[in-house]
Amino acid sequence: MIIAALGIVVWFNYYIKVTNDMKKGRLPMKGRVETDFGKWVDQNGSERRLEAVKGKVIVWSYLYTTCPQGCAGVADEMKKLHDEFGSHPKFHLISVSLYPEHDRPANLKGWTETKGFGSENWWFLTSAGETPADGDAVRKWMLKTFGIWATKKDEAHIKENPADVWDHLLVMVMSDAKGNIRTPTNNDTFWHPFHPASDNKWYPRPIREDIKKLLEEAEKD
Repeated sequence: MIIAALGIVVWFNYYIKVTNDMKKGRLPMKGRVETDFGKWVDQNGSERRLEAVKGKVIVWSYLYTTCPQGCAGVADEMKKLHDEFGSHPKFHLISVSLYPEHDRPANLKGWTETKGFGSENWWFLTSAGETPADGDAVRKWMLKTFGIWATKKDEAHIKENPADVWDHLLVMVMSDAKGNIRTPTNNDTFWHPFHPASDNKWYPRPIREDIKKLLEEAEKD
């Protein structure tokens, strides 16, 4: 009973925290996309620069094609956003491969086509090169820019499970039309598409509500 009581207290305190955050106003600014990565290529092998999507609201995700833990699920959630907002001229999606050493354009293309992902306003990006140094550069950029980490699993695990290479966050992050990184509240850095509270109205989800808000901001600007 003591454990149950403590659980209720923790939940109630969290409820109060989130409610207060929402009263203060949604979508704080928690940084900027200051610099572009050296050279991106997409699933078609085309070079991409972030300059081309300047002035757009961008939803970002971080995944790799052999991931057995939920990357395809995040992409499924991105597809729902694409279906809802993809026709808006100021909306864009970007999915970055955290495993460029494996996810070359041909691999990305096969994976996205099989699953029905991607379009001109939904890029799947990898590095131009395929060396471990190229992969490290992407992972460092994502960590520095968005705070999304990826940690390689130990070699014994990978040997036994060749597809399961990385531990990483299954999250989305969003930047506004001015390149500011926006967050649901001051306490929540990311949108967690699989969070068990995502359907509760008091929780700062779903992300689509916040996309609408940033698109409205973009239109005013």
